[in-house]
Amino acid sequence: MAWWDLGAGDPDADELAASPAIQQAFAEWERVPNLTTKLWLASRDARRWGALMLWHGDRPDRASLPRNVSAELIGRPPDHRIAFEVVEGTICTDTP
Repeated sequence: MAWWDLGAGDPDADELAASPAIQQAFAEWERVPNLTTKLWLASRDARRWGALMLWHGDRPDRASLPRNVSAELIGRPPDHRIAFEVVEGTICTDTP
């Protein structure tokens, strides 16, 4: 997961989502090996923009991934990068 805390001089989430470069990036990321899904995230109230990527297997080398269009549009790398592992377990079917 990576996200930006958008400041006063940064584009807002609506501008980023509408960008043709972001629209093109959707298609580029769909072709990345072992990428199960990439979710683009926006919080208009908190002024945040980012993405969550779920991988099945090893992530390809960073150099082979599509360019980071968000970083290009915002003008800097993400403010936060966090990696998690998905833990398999029993699914809870009980409802409170």
